[in-house]
Amino acid sequence: MIRSKGGDEAARSPTARKEALREQARRRLAAVPAEVAALAAERVAARVLELPEIAGGRRVATCLSFGTELDSWRLAALLLGAGKELYVPRADPRDRQLHLHRYPCELVTLAFGLKQPPRHLPELDPAEADATLDACLVLGLAFDRRGYRLGHGSGYFDRFLAGRPFPAIAICHDFQLVDRLPAAAHDVPMAIVVTDHRTLRVGADSQR
Repeated sequence: MIRSKGGDEAARSPTARKEALREQARRRLAAVPAEVAALAAERVAARVLELPEIAGGRRVATCLSFGTELDSWRLAALLLGAGKELYVPRADPRDRQLHLHRYPCELVTLAFGLKQPPRHLPELDPAEADATLDACLVLGLAFDRRGYRLGHGSGYFDRFLAGRPFPAIAICHDFQLVDRLPAAAHDVPMAIVVTDHRTLRVGADSQR
């Protein structure tokens, strides 16, 4: 279980607390057996496909997982099979922003293993994304019940999601959902958190 509080963490800065939680989350993810991880990804995919935002939507953006993250590649294939128009992000260090590209497409592998579209491919205009995207599926190291996300520390997703009209939907293992994470003013909460055991609508009383 990922602990969101404990020891002298209350005395640390939010940045230091987040970094400690990142290391803890990475160790926990690395310890998940392959067969357990595969089953969790299947269960998350089934829950995502049942969401009204996805089932009734046409255009969806999704992360492509890498390393020990919850596998989202099978989910991407299922979304395409369901007739969705799918987009995946490209993190651009030049402007520190995420850019969306239609998927399937050419992918390049970054030094740390993440696959993303190359810069030269056509991308979805931000205004068109705001007007037509039905949801964005987001991976992370941990999420809390308020919807806040613990990412890898680069801030790309917080900048991308700030002020967007479409819902951000977290996808993760159930153990990645904690009671409370350190959050800063610029952190953007998810609208929904989907794990292999539950679907939590942030701010709502219902979960299943």
